[in-house]
Amino acid sequence: GAGIGDRFLGHVERTRVVLHLVSAREDDVGAAYNTVRTEMEAYGHGLDEKPEIVALSQCDTVDDEERAEKARALAAACGHRPIELSAATRLGVEEVLRALMATIEDARAADAPPVVDTRWRD
Repeated sequence: GAGIGDRFLGHVERTRVVLHLVSAREDDVGAAYNTVRTEMEAYGHGLDEKPEIVALSQCDTVDDEERAEKARALAAACGHRPIELSAATRLGVEEVLRALMATIEDARAADAPPVVDTRWRD
């Protein structure tokens, strides 16, 4: 009922980065985050080692005070400040896209074969 499922996690295996969305509508955002992280760890295949960007989504559905409280709770659960996100108001959309692109570019660079400069060979 509250889990992700192995079929979906199989698709996640092929990604370079995980965008972990936790809805601001959740009563306990920290528990919601931890539930998914536990499932990723149990699934294995390196999912829990992938770069992760965490966002508190649907921020437009709660007032500013509740949003700040939930952002603090999510930060405590994931260990860093989540991006506050709302597709409806576009809050955080550019920030999350930039973070995703930077993470993907870093992963591509790490996977690229080293460039060998042959101009100075004897």
